[in-house]
Amino acid sequence: MAQNVVYADLKFAEGSPSTIPDEDDSPYENVLPGPVTAAPSPEHSPRQWHTPKALLPASLVLLLLLLVAIVALGACYWQVTRSLQDTSRDYAAEQSRLSQELSAQEQSLEQTELELAWARTQLQRAWHEGNISQLELESLNTELGHVRGVLGKMEKEMQEVQRKLNNSESTVSSLRACVNTECCPLGWVLYRSKCLFISVQKMTWLNSKNDCKQKSAQLLVQ
Repeated sequence: MAQNVVYADLKFAEGSPSTIPDEDDSPYENVLPGPVTAAPSPEHSPRQWHTPKALLPASLVLLLLLLVAIVALGACYWQVTRSLQDTSRDYAAEQSRLSQELSAQEQSLEQTELELAWARTQLQRAWHEGNISQLELESLNTELGHVRGVLGKMEKEMQEVQRKLNNSESTVSSLRACVNTECCPLGWVLYRSKCLFISVQKMTWLNSKNDCKQKSAQLLVQ
């Protein structure tokens, strides 16, 4: 066990080898001081690699191919980088152009909105004026209807006056005709510039006198 350690005194011999007791007599081995070289172990001894001479050209060819591949990759990287730079410049130019077009369209849109607002204002003003004109037109139509009614009444009155005037003219014309021709009313007989009414009814003298008086005439006296 690890706890049961026995320490033994090592005795080193001093002097000639003749005084050293035999190995059979002493249980300890006397070791002379000096450098001790350890024998190489066959397991840990370094291996020696021998490169065949046929692999050297293949290695050179492989190295050359690797160098060519690196150069080709570098050229491809340069081409890709240049293409990306060109693409980036084209993208920046296209973005600038699109920004300018967008700004122009925004300005045009703002101008269109201003024109639309102005047109809306004009439309509202015209609509308001149209409503006022419509109200005025309705008022004028109402007044015109009232005037037409008054004119209709006046026309009827004028027709009535014209009718009366025609009747008056007819009466005056008949009176003038009677005066000019010394005519008599209907049923009367003209005799020596006098109109006589001959009654067919038999009445007394007094009744005849009263009848002539009603006709604004006088009873004829023989």
